[in-house]
Amino acid sequence: MKTLAVNLHEEDDSDSFAERAENYYRKRPQLLNLLQDLYNGYLSLADRYCQTVIKQYRAASSSSSQSISALNFDVDDHGWTHFDSQQNDSDAESSLSYQAPPTSLTQQQQQQQVKQHELQEQNALDSDALVAQLVIKTVEYEFLAHELATLERCNSESSRKMDLQKSLLEVLESERLVLLGENARLGYSVNALTDENKGLTREVMLMKRKAGDLARCVLKMRADHRVCLLVRRIEDLQCQVFGLEKKNREYSEQLMEKKTENSECMEKNHASDCAAVTEKSKMGSTRWVKAETIFSKKASKTDSNKKWWGKVKKMDLFFLCGPNSNQQVQ
Repeated sequence: MKTLAVNLHEEDDSDSFAERAENYYRKRPQLLNLLQDLYNGYLSLADRYCQTVIKQYRAASSSSSQSISALNFDVDDHGWTHFDSQQNDSDAESSLSYQAPPTSLTQQQQQQQVKQHELQEQNALDSDALVAQLVIKTVEYEFLAHELATLERCNSESSRKMDLQKSLLEVLESERLVLLGENARLGYSVNALTDENKGLTREVMLMKRKAGDLARCVLKMRADHRVCLLVRRIEDLQCQVFGLEKKNREYSEQLMEKKTENSECMEKNHASDCAAVTEKSKMGSTRWVKAETIFSKKASKTDSNKKWWGKVKKMDLFFLCGPNSNQQVQ
């Protein structure tokens, strides 16, 4: 009982409901074992008490039977002695008639005493049995009261747990509603973001198309710029060619004039000295050779210029066809 009280005191000193429940479920088998031992002890005490009462009853019954037999023997002895004295003092009939009533009265009194004694013993045994039954019933009542208290405690704990679970369910339900609201809000935001993403993808496609168009325009501008530069260069080259042609014509005219002058000089100085004529003819021949070499060089330059001009025209046609070919490829 001391250990049980200590355990209950320790359970009461626990802080939270969870610790109490854990202590209860941990020490419940110990409490049940203690109660079972207590119940067995009470039963053993009740059995011992009943056995002692039965032994006392048997001893009392045996002593009462012995006392009754002793009283009957004494009565018989007394009757016999009284009968002997009457035989000596008077007749047998008068003594028998005189001694019969007192023997019957004493026997009846003795029987009544025995019956009263038996009734007292039975009453004592009944009272002892009632006390034993009362003790057993009180023990059973205490066990039932303890079990009922434990059941009430379990019921209260279960009701407390149910209340806690209800509160937890309410909290979880509120959290579920909040999460549903957040989920709906997030769904709307996701839909809005998907719409924005679609719009952005469309804008990106448009920007890509615009970028492609701008790239094409840039390529066209580059091609046009190159064409312009080439046209300018061609024009410059054409100007140079025209200038060179003019110079070539001037040189050719100068050569013709020199030839005519040389021929006139030769005709005028034909009558002069042969040495002078020969020298002049040599000089004229050298000049003529030089002029012919210069003329041949200029002719070769004009031919090269014509070839270069043909190449430029071909390049012009190539660049003019270039942007169209790039557009077709794109």
